Amino acid sequence: MASPTDTVAGLNALLHGLSLEPIPESASPTALTRPVEIWRSYLVEFLSKLTILNCDASTIREAIASTTETSLGDLTLILPRLKLKNVDNKALNRLAFSLAAQLPFSSLFLAPRVDDIQLRMKFSPDTLPRLLLPYIADRKSAYGFDLSQGLRDPKEPKKGKKKVIIEFSSPNLATGFSGNNLRSTLLGNFIANLYEAMGWEVVRLNYLADWGKHIALLVGGYKRFGSEKKLQQEGSIHLLDVYAQMEGLFKPVQDPKGKAKQGEKCASPVEDKTIGVERDETFKRMESGDGEIMKLFHHFRDITIEDLRVEYQRLGIGFDEFSGESQVRPSTIAKVENALQEKGILKESNGSWVIDWAKHTGKKGLSTQTIRGRDGATRYPLRDVAAALEREEKFTFDKMVYVTSSAQDSHFQQVFSALELMGRRDLIEKLQHMSFGAMQGLEGNSLREILDNCEARMRDAMNMEHDEDDVDGSAAERITNNAMVGALLAQELSRKKSHSYTFELKKLTSFSSHSGPMLQGCHTRLTALINELRTEGAETSEIDYAVLKDPDCANLLRVMAQFPDVVVAVYKSAEPHSLLGYLYRLMDSLSLVVPHPDEEDDEEDDEDERGSVQTVQQESSGGEKKARLVLYQNARQVLGNGMKLLGFPLDLQDVVVDFTSDSARL
Repeated sequence: MASPTDTVAGLNALLHGLSLEPIPESASPTALTRPVEIWRSYLVEFLSKLTILNCDASTIREAIASTTETSLGDLTLILPRLKLKNVDNKALNRLAFSLAAQLPFSSLFLAPRVDDIQLRMKFSPDTLPRLLLPYIADRKSAYGFDLSQGLRDPKEPKKGKKKVIIEFSSPNLATGFSGNNLRSTLLGNFIANLYEAMGWEVVRLNYLADWGKHIALLVGGYKRFGSEKKLQQEGSIHLLDVYAQMEGLFKPVQDPKGKAKQGEKCASPVEDKTIGVERDETFKRMESGDGEIMKLFHHFRDITIEDLRVEYQRLGIGFDEFSGESQVRPSTIAKVENALQEKGILKESNGSWVIDWAKHTGKKGLSTQTIRGRDGATRYPLRDVAAALEREEKFTFDKMVYVTSSAQDSHFQQVFSALELMGRRDLIEKLQHMSFGAMQGLEGNSLREILDNCEARMRDAMNMEHDEDDVDGSAAERITNNAMVGALLAQELSRKKSHSYTFELKKLTSFSSHSGPMLQGCHTRLTALINELRTEGAETSEIDYAVLKDPDCANLLRVMAQFPDVVVAVYKSAEPHSLLGYLYRLMDSLSLVVPHPDEEDDEEDDEDERGSVQTVQQESSGGEKKARLVLYQNARQVLGNGMKLLGFPLDLQDVVVDFTSDSARL
């Protein structure tokens, strides 16, 4: 049995079997997680031995770039990066030709190609499948991920993993689930998956907006319009309806100053004072721990969390903890206030306690902020500072990431500034606000309504194209949900985080060649082909690697080799659109290799016509089938690893529907 290639000894054993020297001693440790580094290491070794170059290995390594466009090669030596003195571009071009002529032959590479002041290298299609396919197969679900990134000390793994808290989703208990909450949910889950894939211990935290005067307004509204029977039947949707009714009563009075002319209706609503007084009184009772009100509040909170769990499950998302503003201890809040008062930062102003951020931080963009009102009610920034301190105590984290919209930028500047003014720069260095642009255009006020609308649209589109009787009810429901989630993720993750956009329901069912359901259909198609080859006994045959020298197969393998490098770049940028774009490129490469169902039907017709002749051909094609099987298995592994990282359900289970377009051919 061959040694696994996830150790240097195992990798060298594979290289020895390919008649290659052991991997150079100067090779980067990342060669065990990023296969392109194997080729890069040999190229560095070859170049460093050429006297015409006279450069050390580290300089040469820095000058070699990976390429994502396979037509340009796989590795490129960019000669200006060699930092040669007194050498112009003409001389660099001549040097490139000299290097190309003097590079020793290696079964790892095709002949080098000079491109002006660059030397382009392409992996040999002979060696590529023999090296890459075992490499991926040995790592399986770990392929593409460098688990050492999450270790406290990569040289001493026993010291354990670093811990990161990812706070995301964070809906409001009373006002519903917004587009920003949905973006936070999808992006936050991706960020959590990314850190987990790179070896971190991840805590997924949902910090609910479950405290404040709006919650007091909900309590008052429930006493007017609420029904325990409806609450049990409809769950949190009933609470949203109650809050909407209460808001309708709360702001019915028009501000006379808003009138343009005598007798016209004005546009500026003002709060109903009676309800406002009632709300403030209720909130005071909440902050003092009134038993009756707190019992009702916890009832609302429990029902909302249970509803959210169910809907998050539809998205394939789970949380380790549901926290919220209501969970912050009064003693911690007092600790924050005392620290700020002692430093002369927190000042009394007309009965309220405020911080002049511009004065104390020098940041002109931050205005004076009330953190405790004259009625004694605490404000959001104060509770968030206290929450950060409590999480530090509870989790002893190495990093905490807040995934919220850019509308919260100034808020987190205030939170971080407060911690700095308290002398907690050590804590600030562990905190990151990962912001994103706004999402508009969602239909629905709760996550349930949003997902129901999306799923209904997907179901209608599928029913228009295919017979409802093709699959049973439970399978059809699963397929519809998975396709809906895939389409939703593809629309969200196809752009930079900072870009705002309007969600378009109709785009969910566009089924273009680059869409979520297409990726899922591709994965499903590969699974079907793998199962088919297994039933034909391909696993027992000796693999014929020569089949995979085909240009389309070689191009697919080149793209598969790039996956770990793409993940590293995404880990640094936290931009999912780069990974999604890579998966589309992988799918495009697969489309040139994987047979289309129509082609298989044609082959079956040919078999009927050729009879026994075809049987002889099948008996002699075991090695080819094994090669296809191994290629499909590893391509599916790469595709699946990337899809899971983004949060996609992998398959359109039991799908008989072909979502594919002619251009995709899958």
